[in-house]
Amino acid sequence: MAVLKTIAFIAAGLSLTAGVYAQNIEWQQVLGGTHSEYLCKLVPTPDYGFLIAGSSFSGESGNKTGEGKGNLDYFLWKMDESGRMEWQKSFGGPANDFLYSATLTKEGGFILGGSSNSPKSGDKKEDGYGNMDFWLLKLSPEGKEEWQKTLGGLGNDQLQIVRQTPDGGYIVGGSSDSSGPEDESINSVKSQDSYGSMDYWVIKLNADGEIEWEKTYGGTFRDELKDIAITGDGYLIGGNSNSGLSGNKLTDNTGQNDFWLIRTDEKGNEIWQKNYGGEGDENLSGILATGNGFLLAGSSARAQKGQKTNNDGGTDFRVISIDKDGVSLWDKTYDIGKWDVLVSLSGAGEGEYLLGGYASTETLGRRTDNKGINDFVVIKINSRGKSLWQKSVGGTGTDQLKGAIQMRDGGYLLAGNSDSKKSDDKDRASTGGSDYWIVKLGNENKQAEDRKLIEVFPNPTYRFANIVIAEDFREAKAEVFDLNGRKLQSRDLPYRSTAIDLQAYPPGVYVFKILVDGNVEEVKVIKKGNK
Repeated sequence: MAVLKTIAFIAAGLSLTAGVYAQNIEWQQVLGGTHSEYLCKLVPTPDYGFLIAGSSFSGESGNKTGEGKGNLDYFLWKMDESGRMEWQKSFGGPANDFLYSATLTKEGGFILGGSSNSPKSGDKKEDGYGNMDFWLLKLSPEGKEEWQKTLGGLGNDQLQIVRQTPDGGYIVGGSSDSSGPEDESINSVKSQDSYGSMDYWVIKLNADGEIEWEKTYGGTFRDELKDIAITGDGYLIGGNSNSGLSGNKLTDNTGQNDFWLIRTDEKGNEIWQKNYGGEGDENLSGILATGNGFLLAGSSARAQKGQKTNNDGGTDFRVISIDKDGVSLWDKTYDIGKWDVLVSLSGAGEGEYLLGGYASTETLGRRTDNKGINDFVVIKINSRGKSLWQKSVGGTGTDQLKGAIQMRDGGYLLAGNSDSKKSDDKDRASTGGSDYWIVKLGNENKQAEDRKLIEVFPNPTYRFANIVIAEDFREAKAEVFDLNGRKLQSRDLPYRSTAIDLQAYPPGVYVFKILVDGNVEEVKVIKKGNK
């Protein structure tokens, strides 16, 4: 691949640390069919690869191999560290299925969550409750469905996040304008009435997807949940609110739209709630737990010169560090261009974090680069919010980053949506209206994580043990023995990460004999009893 031009720029008032520089592009991929794809999440996997997840309008076309089921379907693409496809999957009913959340589970598979108005048909096994409902899918490491759930009320329910909890269950969050049913004959998961136009709606599921509890939080106006962080004793629920003191919202707004956080116990009972904002508009995108509290990431409206609250001034990235009681430790904004939208926050080494988003009209020192309508932007910061380096990547069209992560080899992966033609940093055109665009950047320190050829996780495990092979191979196989030397199962390993199911065996110690291109390694795996 030809060496592509890279651009490093310095945020106003900040300088690059000596010896640290922006990274070169190592490779890139454009993925999609002849219509449009909308990426929502980028998920790193233990085999050094990654999953990209979103929704697709396209049928079998371009490099999309499966037919669509309806208007929009969940669309997943599992790739290795070099950007080569391992598998792709589509899930959907006959109407619209919008995927918003994808997370790796402790078993090595994935939990997917989105919103759907599809009836029971195609891949959708349950009818809906209202207009839009939460739709959850639990997948194996190979992308095979294990179970699914449809959850909703009588109105619109828009899922935003699903995470696995320490007990093996799931916490699910989104926004809802549904009220509880007026009589018991009406089928509805949502039991509480709505407080306003939209409220936070949080549901706790067990490991099999059965409901343990559900809670509604909101005021009289619009409250949109964006993320949930799992704490040692419960949850930190965050989003955006323009409600004043009303409903069960106990804090008044500073501006038009503020970050609104609720700290709860394991049953969803409130411990405290707080607002964070200025006189304009604040939009939260994510929460990340740190050693001493949490980072809140989002975008903040910039006042136009001479005015206090005018969104015509544009927006900036904004990150707020808070302690475990919600007290602000520091508050930083990052000005890249006129409209800067922060969408992604992830860990990137000890005490360092990666911010990802997109910006229009990036400012590079004293000059302006107009690559396109929007470009991918990443900023690496330290534990005090200081910028360590920044980078933009884009073509001449609209490029909107949706996820940025540091990979196990030390490099960085950027993923989002793009309609740009072959131009600037983009080495090929989109196939359809908007496609997934994946860009791999090198490691500024040139130090990769030491690799073991074979890893098995989790170990101990309750059911699945995943065999991870760190390098490309021609042929691999696994055999499972008990301690008496009796062979229990044998299977080929088609991928660099393959799950072995131990559900049929009693708790105890098992020996995995793993053969990779003539090399043999034995690993003892402990199977625990039921949780």
